[in-house]
Amino acid sequence: MNTTNNKISAKETAFGHDMLEVLIDKQLRQVRFKELDVPQAIKTMKSYIASKFSPRKGEYPSELRFMYPTYFDSARVLIAEYIAEFFLTGKIIFSELDTNAWEYIDHEIRQIVLTGTQADMLLRVLLKVQNPAHDMCSRWKSLADRERWKAHIQAVYDVISQL
Repeated sequence: MNTTNNKISAKETAFGHDMLEVLIDKQLRQVRFKELDVPQAIKTMKSYIASKFSPRKGEYPSELRFMYPTYFDSARVLIAEYIAEFFLTGKIIFSELDTNAWEYIDHEIRQIVLTGTQADMLLRVLLKVQNPAHDMCSRWKSLADRERWKAHIQAVYDVISQL
């Protein structure tokens, strides 16, 4: 996460951009950007993460395999941010790079599928990532940035907890 330009959300990270590309390629394009199916989005991202770091020829590609829980939590935080955006604004804007014209195309989603089970799971993750020992919180070296992270995640939590 980049602290030099005050970006604090998972959506603004390189990981968030990568996961957005995965969602667009594997889910959103197939439904013509009509809806975000939250349970399917979480499955899609977890499957991608697991396959990216799965063993090859009996060996892991790197020590990142120990980061599975953090990556999975990051994917869920990303989805929680999108849900909060939806319930605050009534829509989610996904920007996709058109490689033919080399410009971004915005897609507006005005419908989501969210189960109570998924909402509860996201709320648990949002509480967990505020813990100073969790990698998503501890990566912020500055106490001020860590507090901004916690405030951001608490705001996302507050929106989802009202559903």
